Amino acid sequence: MPVRPTAEDTPPPAVVVDAGGEPWERVEPLLTRRVEALPRASVLELLATGPGVHTALPGWCAARGHALSAGPRNGAASVFRIAKNTLPAVPSPPEM
Repeated sequence: MPVRPTAEDTPPPAVVVDAGGEPWERVEPLLTRRVEALPRASVLELLATGPGVHTALPGWCAARGHALSAGPRNGAASVFRIAKNTLPAVPSPPEM
């Protein structure tokens, strides 16, 4: 079983995205653009309090091969660190 990195194991973030309270539907396109612009193994730090982010982000990262770790909370915001393309992508199950 692969060991998932913790926030302390990841390098400093190359970019920080403060999504505030935006819902996942608004965060996902921004996150996609920002991560695509980074070199492989770069880290993006996401600060988020919005609905759906906590539940959608793990699957989004897994489907793309990005490692995801959670850092300490920053006030009300959850802190997530996404390391680009550091894991094998997990295909999404087919829709029924």
